[in-house]
Amino acid sequence: MIKIKDFAAKTNISIRMLRYLEEVNLLVPMRDTNNYRLYNESQIEQALSIKKLQNLGIQLKEIEILKENSPKTHIQILSTALKREQDIAEIKSETIPELKSILDQITEKNITIYEYFKTKKEKIKFKKTIGGDPKFHRTAYSIPILKNIYEDHLAIDVNIELIQTDLLKFREWINELDFIPTVYSILNESTFAVGDHITKEFIDGYEKAWAKYLPKIGFSCLEDFIKEDVEQLFGPHDIVIRSIFKYKDTGIESQIMIPYTPIYTMSELSLKN
Repeated sequence: MIKIKDFAAKTNISIRMLRYLEEVNLLVPMRDTNNYRLYNESQIEQALSIKKLQNLGIQLKEIEILKENSPKTHIQILSTALKREQDIAEIKSETIPELKSILDQITEKNITIYEYFKTKKEKIKFKKTIGGDPKFHRTAYSIPILKNIYEDHLAIDVNIELIQTDLLKFREWINELDFIPTVYSILNESTFAVGDHITKEFIDGYEKAWAKYLPKIGFSCLEDFIKEDVEQLFGPHDIVIRSIFKYKDTGIESQIMIPYTPIYTMSELSLKN
């Protein structure tokens, strides 16, 4: 049997992260008579598999579903991860939206691309990022729910000024950090919000703003996470929405990062209802 300190060294997973994986029932050790955690050799492979799945862009809550060990379920999860990667590639690309626009037009008019070049083109719609230049791609701020939450509620009730909101891969975000972020478990599952200078008033306002869409969103602060632990909560390919804002009363700048997938999914559902 392997003690948690030695298991952490063998797997390169922090002790705090191993404790969290136990909390969410993804990697559960045995306990000895003194209630110390003990892992067996087979769990090394299990731990490394979790890391491999994260590196493929599969999130912890999806890894939990993979425990069903059903080919059909595994295909569904991998297909979801692939679509997420394709979506973010399109969102961040300058060429994919233009290619789609050209394809739509030459298909509709039944012409070649060379004929298209000679015709008057329909202007591709631009979207403006908050605090940034016009972009071809969609931005996080174009997700209707986020726009409503920040403009209609938080800006008024919590008295903040939104500076910028953008979509990026988690690894891009964590690599530029020079502080230890605060970690919150949200949605009562393996989904996290991470930020800096997040006040209780902001969290209260955020929960209230989301109540229309996610009545049980709930922010539960996870204690004692260092930067290494935060890195291991997410896979390097997880897509996140970062919002940078300023408290109007104090002038302190803050930011909060939330996972893209559940928020985007809720946005899509709200538009259908």
